[in-house]
Amino acid sequence: MLLELVIYGILLTLLMAVCDNKYSRRCYVPLKAVCSASFLVILILNNMFSESLHKLLIALIACFVGDVLMAYYNVRKDKHYMTLGTFVFIFGHIFLLIYMCEDYKPTYPLVFILPVFICGLMYLLYKKIHLHMGRLFYPSFVYCYFVSAMSLKAIEVGAYAIAQGNSHPAPYMIMAAGILFFLSDFSILFLYFYHFHKRWEKRLTHHFNLVTYYVAILLFVFSL
Repeated sequence: MLLELVIYGILLTLLMAVCDNKYSRRCYVPLKAVCSASFLVILILNNMFSESLHKLLIALIACFVGDVLMAYYNVRKDKHYMTLGTFVFIFGHIFLLIYMCEDYKPTYPLVFILPVFICGLMYLLYKKIHLHMGRLFYPSFVYCYFVSAMSLKAIEVGAYAIAQGNSHPAPYMIMAAGILFFLSDFSILFLYFYHFHKRWEKRLTHHFNLVTYYVAILLFVFSL
């Protein structure tokens, strides 16, 4: 496991080193693909005989495809890549929800109700700070619902484990993964739709997005 973490950390560091600079056009897409493929390899190596492997594997394959599409958007600025990537990630979040709902019961209705209010808050934020979303607003609105539901279910898993006095680390890893995933996607609102005045501000936001996302994925992998 230690070797896997070291390699994963090196790949993530290299990815961060080439984002939003002169190396992006040539290196960002292949490094993003390798970095995302690495979490699939770690998942399979560590959970080959798990009964729930297929559920998490489908979700993370969707994340891999979404990552590659978003990487192309970063380099080429073609919104078709982002639209496709958004819907692929929605598919991934649905399977993360299925994994958690089937393996960690009960699931309370608030998991599916509260995201409606979070979408409302996103709309207010969109109006307040003038996010430049254009035609991507509606796919992003749908995406907001599913990532919020997935994150709330992850928090519910951890909260229920605390209430039950469960000492197994998996529920707490899932809770942390859900929180980090939500923070990562929240930062996307600024990364892609906000006009930064200084280049270093955008790069710092991009680094935050990458670290929170890849750590969240790794926590999901080791929770299985």
